[in-house]
Amino acid sequence: MKSLRFARPSIARTFALVVLAAFIGYFPGLIRSAVAQSAERSVQGRVVTENDTPIRNAIVYLSDSRTMAVESYITQEDGAYRFEQISPNDDYKLWAQIDGKKSKAKILSSFDDRKEFHVILKIDTGK
Repeated sequence: MKSLRFARPSIARTFALVVLAAFIGYFPGLIRSAVAQSAERSVQGRVVTENDTPIRNAIVYLSDSRTMAVESYITQEDGAYRFEQISPNDDYKLWAQIDGKKSKAKILSSFDDRKEFHVILKIDTGK
């Protein structure tokens, strides 16, 4: 039996190489896009009293359960806070504190596929 030898690349092989080169050039853009989309997760809300009065200057904490990193935010005049670009692959614990009084902690689960969380944190200020 004679072995087949190719003096020049076949059209199919050339086409496959062109498609592969195009895909490799396009693929990093897909990865960056996927990472950017997954990093778009955020949590926002307000810190209020038991009577729904906004609490200004409360400290809101966001703790990453995997890395143990903690971010904080001081609420605005209307009690608003916001954390952006939180990882969709980690669980987070969220709570607020002012004058030694704390809200109940809320858990943001990695199994929850929402891109944006809206969480109201209530603190019993005793006023």
